[in-house]
Amino acid sequence: MFESLLEKLREKNGGSIPFENTAEEIQQKLNDINENKKIGADLLFMITYMASITHANVSRPEIFAYTSERREYIPTKYMKRVECFVKRWNYSYAESLRMVADRVRNPLVESLLNRFGNSIEAGIPDEEFLTEELETVRNVYRNDFEQGIEMLKKWSDAYIALMLSATIVSIIIMVSVAIYAPNDLDSTLNSSYCLAAGVSAFGIFSMYRSIPEDQKCHDLPGGGTYEQKLVHRLEKVIIPTALIASLILFFTGVNFGLICIMFGLLLAPLAIFGWKDDANIIVRDEDFTVFIRGLGSIMGGMGMTVTPALAKVDRKSLHVLGDYIDAVYSKMNIGLDDTMVWHKFVMDTGSNLIYKYLSIFKDSIELGAGPTEVSHIVSTSMLEQTLLRQKREMIGMGFIVLLIPMHVAMVGIFAFLFHILLTMSRAIKEVMTTFQDTAAALSSSSGSVGGSMVGSINIFVNFPEDKMIMFLILSILIVTVANAIAGKIVKGGDRYMYYVFGSLLFILSGLIYIVTPALVSVLFSIPGFDSI
Repeated sequence: MFESLLEKLREKNGGSIPFENTAEEIQQKLNDINENKKIGADLLFMITYMASITHANVSRPEIFAYTSERREYIPTKYMKRVECFVKRWNYSYAESLRMVADRVRNPLVESLLNRFGNSIEAGIPDEEFLTEELETVRNVYRNDFEQGIEMLKKWSDAYIALMLSATIVSIIIMVSVAIYAPNDLDSTLNSSYCLAAGVSAFGIFSMYRSIPEDQKCHDLPGGGTYEQKLVHRLEKVIIPTALIASLILFFTGVNFGLICIMFGLLLAPLAIFGWKDDANIIVRDEDFTVFIRGLGSIMGGMGMTVTPALAKVDRKSLHVLGDYIDAVYSKMNIGLDDTMVWHKFVMDTGSNLIYKYLSIFKDSIELGAGPTEVSHIVSTSMLEQTLLRQKREMIGMGFIVLLIPMHVAMVGIFAFLFHILLTMSRAIKEVMTTFQDTAAALSSSSGSVGGSMVGSINIFVNFPEDKMIMFLILSILIVTVANAIAGKIVKGGDRYMYYVFGSLLFILSGLIYIVTPALVSVLFSIPGFDSI
């Protein structure tokens, strides 16, 4: 039955079922977005690698062969396809580059492959083309990153405005429920949840798309720095414990503010180590540009190998890498394997940029390239990225300085108005109870007045306290989670930055939730019936 129905649908729609490939198309679109965010930096890594090894006088087949093996760069998979067309199907490199370019979805890679194919066909030497192309890629990367920063500035301001607007709408709904409880209360509250979640998701996605990826930590197996390893070990215990404990406490009736504070405090160790590691990686990357340029200049100028050249590197110019360089030198000086020593160095520093650019420097030197030229190429490309990162850090810190007070204001206003309405509702209920007990004893004329008074204030009596408490809790939860994600996206860094903002914002939300009822009871005292 269903098979015949599907066949009829296929016949009526030209051989396909409506929305048959929708899930695959959505997944492909998300993959394209994720790849496009990363491909700018990886394209710079790849061209830096290719330009560096050309100084070793390698042939064109060797350039493509060595590059296609660098699987840590996304664009090298296209070089692998070029290799396949050349070696298995006997196409020329120019034809292969154009054929692959026609099938590439990213415009940056497509343009690069077409330009490379045209240069080969025109007889331009590979070294000359790649040197010029490296400068072009740097300019394109800088331009894209700066455009992303400008878009991030605008979208971060828009996010603040959107979240404040969504909070105001939720407050209006809460006040409307207090004044006039609608019959279909659940749908009203659900619309508020959907609005807050939808607005926050739209703002977060827009900020995520606006800026290219800047991966700070490498993802090599075996972990990275001490802080990274510690966070990865602790999160396997702390995150499940925090979630399970929070659910248990919530269903046993513990105050929501205390649950938020407990959750934030459990995340605090991950947040502290993560923030420290993020700051250390930024400084190490800045130091490495100075170190690699100095090391290459010493090796090239004095004709030294790596080990004696390390002893000549000026440690005073290195703020944080000095101890790591001393460790590398001492291990190499006693005859340990260079590859293992440098791998240990990369693991200890934990930086993605150091991992990528050090491997480019080492591979180029091993192939016979001049250390001076390679160190200049590598340090210039890395300096470009560290300078752009500084711009993003400035924008990120400005957003964080605005995000935290905004979060406190949003949660505080929401909680204050809720408890004011709750206090007013309870006071009016008390007055109404007393008034109704005495209304029967009044005269018929005063009874009509009493009836009119009852009708006039009955609008504040039907405040659904239990449902509105849950409304407050869910609204605070949506805002807190959304702001934590937004802070991480703008600031960048590894996933431990989620713990940094999550810990801080949950603690602040919990404190506000606990303090607000006490402040409202002190500042707002509604007189009872006896005082009227």
